[in-house]
Amino acid sequence: MQNDQVAAELSNLVDSFRKSDPIATVLTRVERALKSQPDQPQAWEPLSVITLPFDVPEGIRSCWVFVLREGAFFGAERHPNSHQRTIALSGDALIEVLVDDSWSQSPIRGTTDVLDSASAISIPPSVWHRITIGEGKFVSMSFHTALPEQLIEETPVGEDLSVTRQRLYHT
Repeated sequence: MQNDQVAAELSNLVDSFRKSDPIATVLTRVERALKSQPDQPQAWEPLSVITLPFDVPEGIRSCWVFVLREGAFFGAERHPNSHQRTIALSGDALIEVLVDDSWSQSPIRGTTDVLDSASAISIPPSVWHRITIGEGKFVSMSFHTALPEQLIEETPVGEDLSVTRQRLYHT
């Protein structure tokens, strides 16, 4: 999906403050969690937007820090109640979004230097997406328009995207 103005603004803000607390502290904690659970493909933690060292754009109500293991594949999911903006901090991933019944590829890359347009993606509500992690771990922050306790993750039952199940992401 094309980057939008909010995703670009978040990318600039995250780039300016990613080494500051509480972002740095949460990133360290999530990386340790993944390292301590070698059988898990990912670790994540919500980060309250009111504790961020910057003001988030209007409408952003939650933030999540993710560390995804090298080579992992995460199947189709969508968030019917939230617009997602993901900012890559480090590593490479291929995010695919379903547009007009076809999977469209959007490579995303985070660097240790400066984040740019290749480090952000915007996924509107109810758009199916899936992710494949490249070499090395993939570290990102995802911002949502739903509150953490209200964010819904919808996944298909099997390969059929018309038969789904929903759960609250926070639980």
